[in-house]
Formats: sequence, structure tokens, C-alpha cells
Amino acid sequence: MPSTARIAPVTAGRQTAKSSAGVVGGVIGLLVGLVPALLILYIYGAERGIKAIALTVPIATFTTGLLIGLVKAKREWK
Repeated sequence: MPSTARIAPVTAGRQTAKSSAGVVGGVIGLLVGLVPALLILYIYGAERGIKAIALTVPIATFTTGLLIGLVKAKREWK
């Protein structure tokens, strides 16, 4: 296939749907992860060294939500 070939319209639409599903999943995961992070910071305070844990929870839930959204979008194509 030549390097100047364009993506077929059907493939481009699927790629857009996959990207938007991944973003939606990531945002939902981030919102779900912020609740325990804020709760941890509220209970223990930022002075106790819990900041790293409170930062890791939203990052992990964002990544998980992103992956779930991408997998779900791929399954809907078939």
C-alpha cells in the first residue's frame, strides 16, 4: 500500500468511535477514582505522606476506565 493512501471512511469512523469510547471510559474512571482519593486526603490530611497514594488511585482508575472503554468499543464493532 502506498504511503499516500488514505484511511477508508469506514475505518476512520470506527477509529473516531473507538477514541471517543476510550475518552468516555477514562473520564468515568477518573471521576470514580477521585472519590476515594479525596476521601483519603480528607481523613488523613496531606501532611501524612498519603499524597502519592491519593494520586495513584485516580491514575489507576483512569487507565482502567480507558482500557475498558476501548475494549467495549472494539467488541461492539463485531
